[in-house]
Amino acid sequence: MILAAGASERMGSPKALLPWGDSTLLEYVLAQARAASVEDIVVVLGPATRHLGATLGEVRVALNLEPESGRSASIRIGSAVLSDDVQAIVIQSVDQPVEADVLNVLFDALSGGAEIVVPTHQGRRGHPVGFTGHLLAELRAVTEQGKGLRAVVRAHAPHLAEVPVSSESVLWNLNDPAAYAAARGTAVQP
Repeated sequence: MILAAGASERMGSPKALLPWGDSTLLEYVLAQARAASVEDIVVVLGPATRHLGATLGEVRVALNLEPESGRSASIRIGSAVLSDDVQAIVIQSVDQPVEADVLNVLFDALSGGAEIVVPTHQGRRGHPVGFTGHLLAELRAVTEQGKGLRAVVRAHAPHLAEVPVSSESVLWNLNDPAAYAAARGTAVQP
């Protein structure tokens, strides 16, 4: 699930449309999901990005037309369109671009029995976070007031697996122009 509905207030323009390599952040994130052979890609778009829906190829598009409602609303909206029998879910914000190798490691850990997987780089936890499909009902019910994904992670902490990766990208969070510029300067661009 790729979350691209945010208002991007700190960035000043939609993050999904920011240049990244030869494309945009959203196109890069989608390309990496496809390279990881993700079977069912759900993209949650908002008012500033909804026009992209027809250009994304074979993905399922969900709309959060009230991005000010928070990330949890986008997760609920995206989770609602996932199949009830989904086996594994990786939730990735568009401003957290990671390589296909990272996605593969997360999916492998989930298929190996972990309920929740978090990538780590040099001992620090990062993102995206992966969940086993049997947690779908909880993802469909997350709220900002209930602490969103953090509440699900805490509830299942004994069944969380940290997966070490070599990519620093799992620590990036491109919330503002400075963070974006720093990551863009260190990223291995496609």
